[in-house]
Amino acid sequence: MISLLCYIVLYYKIDVIFKHIYLPYVITNNNYDVISNNEGLYFLLTTTSYFMLLLYSYTLTYRIFISNINDRYSIGLMFIYLKHIFDIIIHKNMLIVEYEISRGVMWVFTTPLMLKMYCKTNDITLQNINIHYHLICIIPHIFIIPFKNSSIYIISTIVFSIPEILFLKTLYKYNQLPFTNLFILIWIIFMLINILEITQLCKPELIHAFYNIADTLCKFICNVVISNYNEQEIIVRENMDLQSINFVSHMIKSIKDFEMDNQNLTFFCKNLINYCRKKFVDKIPLTNDKLKLELLKKILPFDLDRDYIKYGAGAGAGAGAGAGAGAGAGAGANKEFNFICILFMDIVNYTELAKKYNGDIIFKLLNTIYNHFDTIIKKYKYLQKIETIGDAYMVVGDIFRNELNHKDVIKEIILLGLDFIKEIKTITTPDKIPLCIRIGINMGSVNIGILGNEIPRLCVVGNAVNVASRLQSTADEDTIQISHHIYEQIEYIDFGMDIEFTKKENVFLKNIGSVTTYNIKS
Repeated sequence: MISLLCYIVLYYKIDVIFKHIYLPYVITNNNYDVISNNEGLYFLLTTTSYFMLLLYSYTLTYRIFISNINDRYSIGLMFIYLKHIFDIIIHKNMLIVEYEISRGVMWVFTTPLMLKMYCKTNDITLQNINIHYHLICIIPHIFIIPFKNSSIYIISTIVFSIPEILFLKTLYKYNQLPFTNLFILIWIIFMLINILEITQLCKPELIHAFYNIADTLCKFICNVVISNYNEQEIIVRENMDLQSINFVSHMIKSIKDFEMDNQNLTFFCKNLINYCRKKFVDKIPLTNDKLKLELLKKILPFDLDRDYIKYGAGAGAGAGAGAGAGAGAGAGANKEFNFICILFMDIVNYTELAKKYNGDIIFKLLNTIYNHFDTIIKKYKYLQKIETIGDAYMVVGDIFRNELNHKDVIKEIILLGLDFIKEIKTITTPDKIPLCIRIGINMGSVNIGILGNEIPRLCVVGNAVNVASRLQSTADEDTIQISHHIYEQIEYIDFGMDIEFTKKENVFLKNIGSVTTYNIKS
């Protein structure tokens, strides 16, 4: 911000030097008109100046006190243009040539800021767009303004337009980026006005009016449009949640996969890929504090995250004895739920697989299985994965409900089990041996909370959980074994497909006894 302040101060000093030192040095007579003598031009300049002063005052106030972004280039642009406007309003006896030099100096200092805003938005540099071509054109132009209507002015203007054309040619290479065409249009407008000026096709007063209108519109549109665009980008980035990050990561990976699968990409396609990649990368938050809190809240819902931070984490961090007592209460907080469905899944013969393969192979195999299952469970809105322990995969539903919806949950959890059985057949061991799973599903009352205060984890406990685990351990291969509590609700549920239920009597469940269950095969 200090560098920008120095830049603005430099503009003020340069403007004074040109108007009060250079201009009197080159002017040898008093044939230059005063703006106020031309009523039409003076009215236009003062009217637009007051109007822009009002707009820029509002915009500057919003940018400094309200906006979510701190765009110093936008603020610097406004301060420079406001100074130019104030000069027009305050100095009523300003010479036309003095006004022209003031406008030229203003352009020399504002266009780099405008171009910097453009480059920052598109993640390119001023060197990429060859800004020196533009500066070579406009800086010398200030010195020849007092020599209008002379051959020196005309020849110089034509010569200096060559680097300006080279600048526009470079800028056009980035026409796929946002705002490129807007900037090109702005430069073309000023070049056309410049042509009208040197060819004298319009009266000088009309030329000044054209320049003033172009200055007014182009500066404001450029400033507001780009700043608002950047502000919206920041708002999107700041509101990214874990699911949004997951989506962005998926899209970036898909772009990378497409590049690897298509080696012969066209120039336009490469540009589009780079543009899309940048847009997705720009959505990734600069800090992950908010995501950490969301992840903790996802792991510990029902405000248990606040209990953990207030009590459990405090005690774990070395709090005093009083805090330690509170930690036990906070970390032990729980909530009771009724009509909760629980699903357990494990891999058949997992112990033999663990003996046969080394830990790295087993880990990769489980990772593949759980990635597939995690993808499937996202299709079901009422189900939540709770944990995985070894080859065991636990799902519950619906602990986030606002009303009793156990019939919808039963439908989803049975369909999920069928999807799991179908999906496991697409995964094999390194020896190409097909895998089999067992699934148990039960419904009942549970308590949900945190146990302990070290490494917080949402725990679901209760007899309903134990029964679901025993149903899984006694199920047949590639079969879902459900309790009678689940089966009692089946006749009221439309699964959208034919499902056959096989009754099994006297199924012994450890520590529970013999029960009647029902089996579902894929």
